[in-house]
Amino acid sequence: MRPVRLFRNDLLVVAAVAFTYFLCATGAVAFTRLTGDVALLWIANGPLIAALLTRPATERPLHIAGCFAASVAASLVASPYTPLAPMFAVANMGEALLTWVLLHRFRADARVFLSLRALAVFVAAAGIVAPLVAGILPAATLAYYQVGDPWVMWMNWGIGHSLGTLIGTPIALLVMARSTYWDRTPQAGMIPRLLAITGLLIVVTTVSFGQTHLPLMFVPILPLIAATMAFRVAGATLGVFLIALIGAAFTVSDIGPVELIGGSHAFRLQFFQFYLAVLFLIAVPFATMIAQNQRLAAAVAASEARYRLISDHVSDVVLTLNRQGEVQFASPSMRDVTGHTPESVIGKSPAALVHEVDRERVREAYRQVIAEPDSVHRFEFRGQTATGGIRWFETTARAVRNADQEVQSVVTVVREVSQRKAREADLVRQASTDPMTGVLNRRAFQDRIDRLRDDTPDRPGTLALFDLDHFKQVNDGHGHDAGDAALLHFADVLRASLRVEDVIGRLGGEEFAVLFPGLSTTAALAACERVRNTLQDGRIHAGGAIFTITVSAGVAPIRPDLSSDEVFRIADAALYRAKSRGRNRSELAAA
Repeated sequence: MRPVRLFRNDLLVVAAVAFTYFLCATGAVAFTRLTGDVALLWIANGPLIAALLTRPATERPLHIAGCFAASVAASLVASPYTPLAPMFAVANMGEALLTWVLLHRFRADARVFLSLRALAVFVAAAGIVAPLVAGILPAATLAYYQVGDPWVMWMNWGIGHSLGTLIGTPIALLVMARSTYWDRTPQAGMIPRLLAITGLLIVVTTVSFGQTHLPLMFVPILPLIAATMAFRVAGATLGVFLIALIGAAFTVSDIGPVELIGGSHAFRLQFFQFYLAVLFLIAVPFATMIAQNQRLAAAVAASEARYRLISDHVSDVVLTLNRQGEVQFASPSMRDVTGHTPESVIGKSPAALVHEVDRERVREAYRQVIAEPDSVHRFEFRGQTATGGIRWFETTARAVRNADQEVQSVVTVVREVSQRKAREADLVRQASTDPMTGVLNRRAFQDRIDRLRDDTPDRPGTLALFDLDHFKQVNDGHGHDAGDAALLHFADVLRASLRVEDVIGRLGGEEFAVLFPGLSTTAALAACERVRNTLQDGRIHAGGAIFTITVSAGVAPIRPDLSSDEVFRIADAALYRAKSRGRNRSELAAA
């Protein structure tokens, strides 16, 4: 049953559109065909175009057929050119179809009066291109039929159909696309306000056009603007339509301020058409701008509500900064994360909360955000809490543009990452540190040598390799726990005997290495001797055993002409020489 009911409803819509087309066409031919050829104001195509824009695709052929028949019937009833009725119908249908095709091509639909771009497309398609193209056939046919000027007839067709479509289509869309142009939930007092403004518009227009003494054609603009501001597109289109009907009724009766204009009757009619075009171009774009601004304001309000909801309840700090870097907004979480109240940072630069070590880097990052507004920027810095503590923070920032595409502010989300940074540091330490002794492992030590050679190629320093003497005997004689104690003791001796900037590493087993940045081989050799003497004089306690251990060392310079592997090889040769010469000694690599 439901498909049948829907089909019947569709046929009722087709019939209603066709009947409306017939009434509008008959009225236009009967009352506005004042120049002896075509109608002054042809609004009949408006309902057809509205139907093509709003109704399902399956209905479109039915609407074209129904309105074609209605156009023929109107010509037979009211036009003196009854033999040309099919030709007029073909031109009218072609004009409506061309308008719909152009609107569809430029992605304009039933919401055509809700954006300035779509409105411009509609004016160009329905008000210029379609009437002028469709008017070629009737102008040429009429000129031949009654021997007239085809140019004049073509212009009269174009102007009359242009104005009629511009005025009639919005009215039809108000009916066929009600929810698009009328508020779905009527506001309190809307109906009385609509009736009052409509009555005022009718009275003012009637008074203005009902007399021929004063040029009062500008007076109806005032209630038209009131209708536009109150009901946007609906008020503008209804207002222009009422002024067109009332003004046309008086004008065709040779009454009204149009009669004060000098010139022929045709010239005065053309001036009235120009007057209607100006009213349309004043009211409808104004209504479209109001509708756009209201949608934009609603979207901004919704966005701000979401932004406030998120910023008030999110655990991260949300900041809005102007171009000068001053805080305009700070979320309540500012107090929980940093200890500073949101009010205390408003109007100030957040750079004061950044640790001085990272302050310039943060300023440069902010300048980068301004310079690249289409990108999301993320950077880390150390910041100061209200109690003076230092914590790590991560900031995600993006610039916000205004309508002129200029950066007006920057929104940043600040998150504390101290725990993550601590975990990262611990992972780095674990990856680069010998787990037993706490000194660098072989790979990390190699990286430090390479970095030193790159950073200070003119004075890189010295490398020393250490090997504990008779370490296997310690393990065999006292156990592996004693061996571990010997390794730990030697690492402690190295740390206590060397400079802070000296780099200690364990290469594996009982082999250690020391990097002496900026130290000559002679000075490095003296440092190795100091380590050796301290170690041989120390006593190592492991379980119930007490023992001593000695170390041998090989020293080699780190030169720019030598690779790291070559430096290690030369130092290892010096270490082997120390071992072969009796151990417990330091040897300098041969020149």
